[in-house]
Amino acid sequence: MDDLNKVVTIEDVAREAGVGKGTVDRVLHSRGRVAPETREKVLQAIDKLNYKPNIVARMLAKKRSYRIAVCYHDKEKEFWDQVSAGIRRASEEYEQMGVKVIPFVLPCIDVEMQLAVIRQVIDEHYDGLAIVPYLSQEITDALNEAVARGVEVVTFNSREAGVHACYVGIDGIQSGRTAGRMMSMIAPPGSRYMIVSSHSRLMMQIDERALGFQEVLRARRPDMQYINLDTAEEYTFEEDYDQVYEYVLRTLQKCPVDAIYATNECVSAVGRAIDDLKPDHKVNVVGHDLTPSVMNYIRKGVIDASIGQEPERQGFSSVDKICRKLLTGEEIRDEYTRISIVVSENMDYL
Repeated sequence: MDDLNKVVTIEDVAREAGVGKGTVDRVLHSRGRVAPETREKVLQAIDKLNYKPNIVARMLAKKRSYRIAVCYHDKEKEFWDQVSAGIRRASEEYEQMGVKVIPFVLPCIDVEMQLAVIRQVIDEHYDGLAIVPYLSQEITDALNEAVARGVEVVTFNSREAGVHACYVGIDGIQSGRTAGRMMSMIAPPGSRYMIVSSHSRLMMQIDERALGFQEVLRARRPDMQYINLDTAEEYTFEEDYDQVYEYVLRTLQKCPVDAIYATNECVSAVGRAIDDLKPDHKVNVVGHDLTPSVMNYIRKGVIDASIGQEPERQGFSSVDKICRKLLTGEEIRDEYTRISIVVSENMDYL
């Protein structure tokens, strides 16, 4: 269409398909008799024009605008850029329907900054909030207050049990279990392994991955031995990939390590350390996320496998669900994104 901001109507669909409005209505609502070839023409017109009948009709009936806040951080830029792409896509799709999406992008994980955003959403009467919640009773209480005041809230990427809102994102335990199963299949007998992570303890979902990983490994590979220069079972850095790099480099120089599990995108720092050191034996590496850096080390054969979580879908769906609720009354339900295993042989077919 010439005007990208024009709302597509049932008349536009009828004109494109070369039929009457009544025929389009019968196809949309599966009532009455419509010849198969005519039905196919209407469906093709709906697809071509990207017609959204329920949303458009109800939006026109309500004749009002909505504001949705989206709150997340972007310290791990490559990953959150993928989330941002999904948010932008949803924002552009719903803008013509009277929805304004306002991002609140925090420079790091900070409870006080996130609380300030939630308070603004409540005080300025926003209609919706999509948010990556931090593990804090204050955050939980503030979000539940927002829900009680009529704000449509969706949490994404990280889930907190005390928040009375739906969730979009991966299942942390099952994601970790998937990584554990992968490692159990590729690590040689008697392998010595380590676990590294780079995240805030305010992001509980990533801790769940380590739990799931260990659960599977202990059950399937009791022959594997955990090692660490420190006493902790998992060595965690606060969102600092350079520290991950230095720690892995130092450990590989001092200890015989056969396998490394990284609980998030810091697996790229693990790959960099191994690539730079070039140890004299194979180190099996399994991690999470499919950023350009991670994909680079998969392609080079340094990282064996990484577990994807569809970050762009998380960004899109969290906004899309709120929009559909506001515009059509469609119920918001939890949505678990796909747990995908990517290796060098399938990375070009994603």
